[in-house]
Amino acid sequence: MNRSKSAAPEPGIADRMRMHLLVLPFLVALSLVFYARALDNGFWHAEDFKMLETAQRLLADPSQLLRLDAIQRHHPVPLALFLLEYRLFGLEPLSYYLVNLLLHGINAWLVYWLVTALLTDRRIAILSGILFAFGVGSYGKAVMFVAGSENLLITLLYLLLLNLYIRNDLYGRGKLLSGRYLMVLLLFLLVSFAKPTAFSLVGGLLAYKVFFRGERGSTRRIFEPHLLILIGVALVFWLIRSLSGVSEFDWSIAGENPWDFSVNFVKNMMNYIIHMFFPIHVSRLVTMGNPVVQFVYSIAPLIRFVIGLSIVSYSIFGFFFGNRTLRFFLAWTFISVLPYCVVRFPEDWLNIRYLYQVSIGFVFIMASGTVLSMDLLHRRRWRRLLPYSVPLAFVVLSYYVTDRLDRKYESEANRPVPRLRLDSLRDAARERAESRFETRVETAAGQGNAG
Repeated sequence: MNRSKSAAPEPGIADRMRMHLLVLPFLVALSLVFYARALDNGFWHAEDFKMLETAQRLLADPSQLLRLDAIQRHHPVPLALFLLEYRLFGLEPLSYYLVNLLLHGINAWLVYWLVTALLTDRRIAILSGILFAFGVGSYGKAVMFVAGSENLLITLLYLLLLNLYIRNDLYGRGKLLSGRYLMVLLLFLLVSFAKPTAFSLVGGLLAYKVFFRGERGSTRRIFEPHLLILIGVALVFWLIRSLSGVSEFDWSIAGENPWDFSVNFVKNMMNYIIHMFFPIHVSRLVTMGNPVVQFVYSIAPLIRFVIGLSIVSYSIFGFFFGNRTLRFFLAWTFISVLPYCVVRFPEDWLNIRYLYQVSIGFVFIMASGTVLSMDLLHRRRWRRLLPYSVPLAFVVLSYYVTDRLDRKYESEANRPVPRLRLDSLRDAARERAESRFETRVETAAGQGNAG
């Protein structure tokens, strides 16, 4: 990676941006094709119905957007998206899923764009974007239920902020009075509604400043004003939210004493990381799967143990001998999963849904290892393609898991409870429409009498 230590202006920025944007429709198309099977799904997740019910309430009174609690946590940005979707699409799930796939495709492009900011090899950047589009490491959970757009939208803001901050730091020497930094401040304020995301973002920026100090300029400090401002904004923002009594995510510490907390912390971290490699755990998808899946599950403890050892050894090796980009993404992967290791959430504990942001570092590590291994075998005509078998295997795994999840979710949507809740939403929408119609008739009649 050859970045100027004088942090000269980014050369040919308009031409480079046009070239990068050509990759966007390709990654969006990949996302649409790969997850097309989800487009015929209905509303099935409990959070789907909570968000729809909240959207109905907001439609009647939009002023509640900044104070309404929908799903045990208050984040007005996803709520605003749901309100907009509900106004446009009503209770037709197809359009909601299309929005999810569009957001996912844009996120895949933002992953690609982020790697191009840190690394000159576009092959690694493109492969990282492709693997993310295929759900490698996250396996589509956030994409395949309507309320998953919360994860998708927050990740979009997160990646856009990170891209703008790093480019402003590398090419603009961290100027405070710049368009990029003003956008960073706005995006950070929006992201700060989600504490885990804001925490991992600040941690990721610190890791970037540590590992890319040479590219940033040897005389520049880690804690510069533009980073301290972000930290200060987050602390003040959280203090105001706490004093105003806004609902926060319900959580409890992952241990009743320091020893239990330490054991659970390490255990949770390893479980989350291992889930990206081996997303098989106790569920009906496994117990009712084909004989091959059941056999793999029977030896799952051994597989997890081997994967865990491999992760630890690779991480140690990567931190000591890897290049700075690899060390940054290794650190970022562990930092991103930290918020989910120190607390216990009430639902979806150890669910692959929370791996959506964490998988960003995972796909980069896989992509860089694949491309660099191929370069080592460049004199071997066919064997140089062998490293691509690893990401291909994970794409196949992602396809299998996604297919099984899709079948499960289709059956969940047809169960009595989701159907009853959908009927209730339709009845409420019909009543509101009739009430508005009667109000208009009465208003028109009153104006006619007055005339």
